[in-house]
Amino acid sequence: MGDGKTFEGLLIGVAAGVIVGLLESFILSDPGYLYVGFIGSLGALIGDMVGSFIKRRLGLKRGAPAPLLDQLDFYVGALIAIRLMGYDMSLRLALEFSLLVIALHIGTNYAAYKLGLKDVPW
Repeated sequence: MGDGKTFEGLLIGVAAGVIVGLLESFILSDPGYLYVGFIGSLGALIGDMVGSFIKRRLGLKRGAPAPLLDQLDFYVGALIAIRLMGYDMSLRLALEFSLLVIALHIGTNYAAYKLGLKDVPW
């Protein structure tokens, strides 16, 4: 992987997805959410790596902003992964969630920047 992506990050990201899936499985009494958590988080991280790959091919340096690509690469990766599992989501719902993802991504990154947790607000 590149300088910005690590195997440790991949493992921690997937582990976090599994933990969320486990909690959802428990709360909703449906063990299928554990699998969705695993596949969805793996898809999200692969989507993020694909987004980084695309940025490098466009000549953008690590950490450079790429509007929409930065906000949606992981989301699209997760959507594709869970779709391949057989879970279906309407196009309308997927688009509505994409707006939420964009807003949350921008807001949380800006907050992290203001708190001194990030060097840049994107």
